[in-house]
Amino acid sequence: MMTSSEIAETFLDFNKIARKKVRQYTSSENWLRRFLIWLLVLWMTVAVLLPVYQLLERSMHAEVAVSIFGEDDVRVGGRRVYIKDGQVIFDTTPVPLREGTISHDGLTVVVENGKFREVICKKIMLYAEPTMVKPVRVQLGDEAWYIDGRKLSEDDYQGLVQRWIGLSNFRKYFANRALYYSVYNSLFVSVLTTIIAVLLSLIYAYAITRTKIAGKMFFRVVAMLPLYAPTMLYGLSLVYLFGHKGFITTGFFGHLPWLAWDIHLYGAVGIIISEVVFTFPAAYMILMVTLLNTDARLYEAAISLGAGKVRTFLTVTLPGIKYGLLSAIFVCFTLCFTDFGAPKVVGGNYNVLAVDIYKQVIGQQNFGMGATISIILLIPALISFIADRIVQRRQVVALTARSVPYAPKKNLFVDTSMFVLCAMIAGFILAMLFAAGFGSLVKMWPYNFELGLWHYNFEDVGGGGYSAFWNSVRMASYTAIIGTMVTFTAAYLIEKTRGMRILRQVSYLLSIIPLALPGMVIGISYIFFFNDAQLNIPFTNISFTNPFHALYGTIWIMVIANIIHFYTVSFLTSTSALRQLDKEFETVSESMSVPFYTTFARVTVPVCLPALVEVFMFYFVSSMATVSAVIFLYSADTVLASVAVVNMDDAGDQAPAAAMCMLIVMANIIVRLASEGVNYLFRKKTESWRRR
Repeated sequence: MMTSSEIAETFLDFNKIARKKVRQYTSSENWLRRFLIWLLVLWMTVAVLLPVYQLLERSMHAEVAVSIFGEDDVRVGGRRVYIKDGQVIFDTTPVPLREGTISHDGLTVVVENGKFREVICKKIMLYAEPTMVKPVRVQLGDEAWYIDGRKLSEDDYQGLVQRWIGLSNFRKYFANRALYYSVYNSLFVSVLTTIIAVLLSLIYAYAITRTKIAGKMFFRVVAMLPLYAPTMLYGLSLVYLFGHKGFITTGFFGHLPWLAWDIHLYGAVGIIISEVVFTFPAAYMILMVTLLNTDARLYEAAISLGAGKVRTFLTVTLPGIKYGLLSAIFVCFTLCFTDFGAPKVVGGNYNVLAVDIYKQVIGQQNFGMGATISIILLIPALISFIADRIVQRRQVVALTARSVPYAPKKNLFVDTSMFVLCAMIAGFILAMLFAAGFGSLVKMWPYNFELGLWHYNFEDVGGGGYSAFWNSVRMASYTAIIGTMVTFTAAYLIEKTRGMRILRQVSYLLSIIPLALPGMVIGISYIFFFNDAQLNIPFTNISFTNPFHALYGTIWIMVIANIIHFYTVSFLTSTSALRQLDKEFETVSESMSVPFYTTFARVTVPVCLPALVEVFMFYFVSSMATVSAVIFLYSADTVLASVAVVNMDDAGDQAPAAAMCMLIVMANIIVRLASEGVNYLFRKKTESWRRR
C-alpha cells in the first residue's frame, strides 16, 4: 500500500513525463519523405535561387580584363602602363623610370632591374569613366605571372577578375536617355496592352458564359489558338497585313485602293497589337472561370429589386469577378512587359527592356549591363506577382453548396451584338494565323503569289532548318516528360505529407517563385550560373568547382530553364488535382502498411491522369513556342525552332521564318489533339466507375 507521499512523488514523476515533448516515431518511409522534400528544396535552390543571386551579383560587379604583353607592358581595366625610352608611361602620362615603387593616378608599379615585378591598379575605366575598385594585383614570380594570386599558365597572358562596383551599372543605364526610355516604352505598351486585352477577353468570356450565342465551342477553340504559336508569328503576320508591302497597307495590292490603311506598324502600334493577341488567351481563361463561378440568386435578387441591366452589371457582375479581373490584369501586364519575340520583329527603333537585354548580351557582349537590365525587368514583374498573390489571398468563395448555377436567357439584341463582337475577335485571331500560313506558301511576297512549299525546305537560309525543328521537338519532349514527373511528385510530397510543416511551406514558396521570373531573366541568370567554372557560396568566401558547369551548351540546360520557366503553373495545376482527392487514401494505405510510393503509383497517378496529361501538354506546347528563356542558352548544335525564327527574321528571310512558325503551331496542335484523345480514352475507361 502506497503512502500519500509516495503517491504524490509518483504523480509528479508522471507529470514531468507528460510535460516532456513526445518524439514521434519515424519510420523508413518518413525518412524517405524527408529526404525527397529536402531534395526538392535543393533542386529549387540550385535551379532558381542561386542563378538569380548570381544575376544580382553580376549586375553589381564589373569584369576587369588583364592583358600582359611582357615584363614592360601591362594593361588592366582599360588602362595601360609600359616602359619606353627610359620612362614609365601611365596611360599617356610619362614618369621617369627608376627602381622601386612608382605611382600615378591609381596605378602603382614596382620596378626591378628595369622591368615590372608588380602592377597594382586601384582605378579602372568603366564606361570611359575612372572608377575606384578593390586593387587588382598583377605580379611576376618564379617566371610565371599571377593575377590576384592566381597563377596563369605558361601560354596564358590574359585573365578576368571581378570587382564590386555597386550601383554604377544602374546609374549608367538611367543616365543614357535612349536606354532610359526603354523603361517608359515597356511600361507604356504593357499598360495599353493590358487594358485592351482584358477588355476584349472580358467581352469574349461574358458572351460565352452569359449569353445564348451560337458557336460557343468554335469560339472557345479559336481563343486558345494563340497559345500554340511563338510570339514572333504575330509580328510576322502583322508585317504581311500592315507592313510596307502588306495586304491591307497597299489596299489589297492596289485592287481596292480605297481600303488602303497604313497603321505605321513598326513601333508601339505593332508591339501592342501583337501583345494583345499573345495575352488574350490567358486573360480569357481567367475571366471565363471567374464568370462561371456565379450564384444566380444574386441576379434574381437584383431583378426583384428592379435593377436594370447596366446597374446589375455594375453592382453584381463586376464585384463578383473583381478578383479574377485583377488577376487577369496582373497576368497580362507581366506577360507583355517581359515578352521578347513580338518587339523583336515589329518593334523597329522602339526599344523595350527585353530587346535591350538581347542587344547588350548578344550584340555587345556586355553581360554586366545585360544583368542590370534583367534586374530592372524583374522589378515590375515581381511587384505584379506580389500584388496578384495578395489579391488571391483576399479572394473569398464565390460558390457555396446552396448556390444556383447561372443559366443565361435568350435576348435577341444582346445575343446578336455579342456574336458579332466575338466573331470579330475570333476573325482577327484566325487572320493572324492565316496571314503567316499564307505568307509561308507564297513564292515571293508581294510579287509572285504562286503557292508551294519552297520556304519549307530551309536550304538557302540560316537558322538550322529542320534540325532546329527536331531539336525543339526533342527538347520539348524532354521538358514535358521530366517536368511532369518532377512537378507532380513535388506537389504530391507537399500536399500529402503530414508533419514537416515548415519544410513543406518552404518548398511551396520556392515552387511559386518561378512565376515571377521572366524568361529572359532565367536565361541570362543561367548563363552566369552554369558557365562559371567556380561556384561561390553566397555571403562567404568559400568557392568550389561548379558541378553543373558540364550542362552549359547542352540541350539539358534549356530543358531545366523551361521546366523552371513553366514550373509554377504546372505545380498549381497538379496541386489543384491532388486537393480534390480524399485524404483517406493515404490514411487507409498507412493502416494497411502499404508504402506511400505504392499508393502514389497505383492510386494517385491513375486518378490524376487527366491533370498529368494537361501538365504534359502545357510543358510541351510552351517549350516549343518560347524564345525568351532559351535565346541565350543554345549552342551551334542545339539551335531551336523558335531561335531559328529570330535568326531568319534578322536575316530578312520572313517567309522561311513564317514557315518555321507554322511548323511549331502544327506540332503543338498535334500534341493537343493527342492529349484530348488520351483524356477521352480515360473518361471512356472510367465511365462505369465514375457513375457509382
